[in-house]
Amino acid sequence: MSWQLTLINRSKKHPFRVCLVVSMLITFSVLGVLRINLDVNFNDYFAHDDAGFLGLERITHKFEQRNNLLLILENQQDWRQPKQQLLLTHFIEQLAQDSTIAQVGGYASFIDVSNIDDSILHLVKGDDANKRAKLLSYKQNPRLPLVISADGQAILLNINFSDVGKQNFANETLWRDHNVDSLLNNANGYWDSNKNTLVNVYLSGEQALNWQYAKVLRHDLAWFAPCLLLIITLMAFLFIRARLWLLAIGLNCVVTLMLTLGIAGWFKLTIAAISAFIPVIIITLSLAYSAHLYLAWQLALKQQNDDPLQFSFQHNKLPLFYATLTTMLGFGLLSFSPSPPIQTFGILVAIAVLCHYLLCHSLMVVIVSSLGKRSTKKQPELLSRKDQSQIAHFPIETMAKRGIKYPTAILVSVALISTLAIFSASKLELNDDPFSYFPIENPFSQSKQKMQQYFDGVNLINYEISVNAAISDDDSSDNASGDDVSNGATQTSHSIYDKQYLSFLYQFARFLKQQPEVNRVTHIGDWVKSAGLTQSQFKRVVSENSVNTLGLGAEISADYQSSLLSIYLAPLTAKQMIAFEHQVDDWLGENKPDFTVSPALGNSLLFAHLSVENANNMLWSFAIALLMLSIILGVIKRSLIFALIGLMVNFLPLLWVFGAWQLMGGYISIGSAVVLGIMLGIIVDDTLHLLLKLPEPSKALAFDLFWPKYSAIIPVISFTSLTLVLGFGIGLASDFAPIAQLSLLSCMVISLAWLFDVLVLPVIYHQWRRYQYGQQ
Repeated sequence: MSWQLTLINRSKKHPFRVCLVVSMLITFSVLGVLRINLDVNFNDYFAHDDAGFLGLERITHKFEQRNNLLLILENQQDWRQPKQQLLLTHFIEQLAQDSTIAQVGGYASFIDVSNIDDSILHLVKGDDANKRAKLLSYKQNPRLPLVISADGQAILLNINFSDVGKQNFANETLWRDHNVDSLLNNANGYWDSNKNTLVNVYLSGEQALNWQYAKVLRHDLAWFAPCLLLIITLMAFLFIRARLWLLAIGLNCVVTLMLTLGIAGWFKLTIAAISAFIPVIIITLSLAYSAHLYLAWQLALKQQNDDPLQFSFQHNKLPLFYATLTTMLGFGLLSFSPSPPIQTFGILVAIAVLCHYLLCHSLMVVIVSSLGKRSTKKQPELLSRKDQSQIAHFPIETMAKRGIKYPTAILVSVALISTLAIFSASKLELNDDPFSYFPIENPFSQSKQKMQQYFDGVNLINYEISVNAAISDDDSSDNASGDDVSNGATQTSHSIYDKQYLSFLYQFARFLKQQPEVNRVTHIGDWVKSAGLTQSQFKRVVSENSVNTLGLGAEISADYQSSLLSIYLAPLTAKQMIAFEHQVDDWLGENKPDFTVSPALGNSLLFAHLSVENANNMLWSFAIALLMLSIILGVIKRSLIFALIGLMVNFLPLLWVFGAWQLMGGYISIGSAVVLGIMLGIIVDDTLHLLLKLPEPSKALAFDLFWPKYSAIIPVISFTSLTLVLGFGIGLASDFAPIAQLSLLSCMVISLAWLFDVLVLPVIYHQWRRYQYGQQ
């Protein structure tokens, strides 16, 4: 590690050059930060070259979307009453007059609009409203139950925003949030002014989801910044009292954060709601790693060392190097996640750890080198003002000494709990749901509850069914509206009005409706049956009118070559949703339609696949991390026993925590899966500090010599563990479930790993010595 000393010595000799380089890097970073894309979109969690994502994007552009932004109006009275209809008509007219709103659909397309001015009628029903009304002469539109509840007390209005004023906003997120907030305020204002009608307003749909993702990101950043400042202040007043060291540590944290964010901006890395926790982790790790250098420097002053700074770096040379390496490894493995924001999460923190390591050997050296030989000045004690000779009475050490007197009881207890933890952790299920990432009181969570209460829920998946082959048809038959259609002569007609095409839709829909997971199935055949059209009539309607004229853009493609079959599912876990998809695929495989049926497409299903793939990748990453750490530990001490000890005291805390997580009702999610990789890289750091600084057992070395080394290290790793728990604990204030879960599990793992290091490790160490040399 001579290059470390070379970097330190050159930094001492050329402080101006160091400051100049750091200033240039900061300038470069600031320019990069300005390039960060702050658009927050739920779809950012998916790889944009993924087949499922591309398929979903295709149908989004090919068919009109009913769930882009839904305004839910909940009334204590029936909306179909004349008085309520009149109030609703006036409300829709007010919305239609708003220049930011392009069109109001949903239930607005079905109410009596005779009171609405003709000049804005097209904003409610569209330009072809009158023509469509003549074509669709059925008694009740099959889509009506999708926009009004069975009791008539809840309706859905589909809102489409115009691009008016969009150029005045820096990005689409700000434009969307402004429009959604304005819409919600106007709606609440209108219904609050009508004292005789109590109406609750909710927002659902994809834009509402993105609206809340952006809100959560801003909420978390607003909380995280002051919490971090509080922790730094707490550390300063209680532990780090040397002002130049405090300045150096704080400046290192800020520069590291700026460099990392600058890289994110220059390389256009994906930023999402979970990214709000990146600054917290970066600063927390920077504080923890810097503390090792500061506390070693303080120890050198107490020992009247001639060069405390040199001693600090020499004392921590190997531990800091390997700690940096293992932490980078842990976070770097997140790049194997299929989700771009999680990849970004891991890459940025890994880069930050490396940047901080280099800054500690350069910028920090420049700042604190002037304190080098101030050994005559009394420095504050590490954890208390007690004399160094009294450190043997440190409670943790006392507990550890008592523990080695009962090794069998401790090791048997560890083995028993580990066995139970294996059994419990094996029962963890994949139960991720992106629509449940917000607190119960969150507006989107409330709207989700209302969608499940009054309508068919928010879990929507689609199948696009395209005509692409010669099919059987019988032009002489008029009964295309029935469920049972007989085969006729072969012809080369390719269109959605063909008999076999409609017959397959009815057959597919019947199968789906029999499944307990399905709330509702919709397809173009419903429209044909409700309108009472024969096949020839349906063919004539199709040939004489455009899809837009018929108002069926949500069901039929513009070229009449494909249609969309939509399935509204009950609330399902990710695992259940994928199982349902496989069940449908099996049915399609057995029935082998003559048409092209797309894979199941939907945001919730896409996220279910993402959760499964992410969990599997994180498990593989965890296995890789275990292998790599065993190699590192084995190489460091050239001892297989050291490697096994290190792995055990770091693997078991993770196992115990996930066993407890299952008992607490926890499940495998994006947040909990991420913990596997990153925590192993973090908690092994303290073990490295212990194993590298403890004397290796030998026959000539009395075990009592173990305790002085132990006593010097335990306060340090206790301090760093406390810093990590406080830092990661900030995430508990998050309104975003993945961050809250990541934070809770991380704090539990760090705390338990500290307990293993300070209490279990001495027992194992002592037993190792007894096994090798037979000494007590």
